Amino acid sequence: MTLVELIVAMGIFTVVIAVFMSGVVVMTKDTARAQSVADAGDEVRRVFQRLDKEVRYASAINMPGTGTSGAYYVEYLMTAVEAGTQPTCIQWRYVPSSGTVQRRSWANVTAGVAPSAWSTLASRVRNKLPAERPFVFTKAGSVNTNQQLRVFLDVGPGTNKGAQLDSQFVARNTDTSTTTNADVDNNGASDSPVCQQPGTGRP
Repeated sequence: MTLVELIVAMGIFTVVIAVFMSGVVVMTKDTARAQSVADAGDEVRRVFQRLDKEVRYASAINMPGTGTSGAYYVEYLMTAVEAGTQPTCIQWRYVPSSGTVQRRSWANVTAGVAPSAWSTLASRVRNKLPAERPFVFTKAGSVNTNQQLRVFLDVGPGTNKGAQLDSQFVARNTDTSTTTNADVDNNGASDSPVCQQPGTGRP
């Protein structure tokens, strides 16, 4: 084999390797993207299942709002619980700075009951406030006989495709007489909120 033949062979081999490696890179990116979408779908499904199970049995939903840190909150009270258990307060929040949706709960028995630690149910949430509010409350009235909570979440890495949750949950144990339904001063907050005991506010 002459030097020219060796150089030509090495050039052809380099081209083949470059084409092969570019294919591997594309396949790796596609696999990572598909896994990210699947993970986002799992998180959205987990949030939906939890809300669907809880909100339908809620006896009152607070009007959503922001906390002192800028996180967006909503709370509801569940009095329809299993025998031997106490009525439960449940609080959700969306933290824009970390892109997470978290949940915590506490027994609604006496003032000062410490809530559980925050549990993260969805990460890489990319809602844009205030245009894409995660929680939207609808009062019980002549059109809707029960309080409703619309939840919108856009979950995914960066600007890539991800998964979305856009569902309306109906609290069947509420009506126009539910205390959290009233907002006489029109400040966007329930006049008589539930689950607002000391230590369980909106940080």
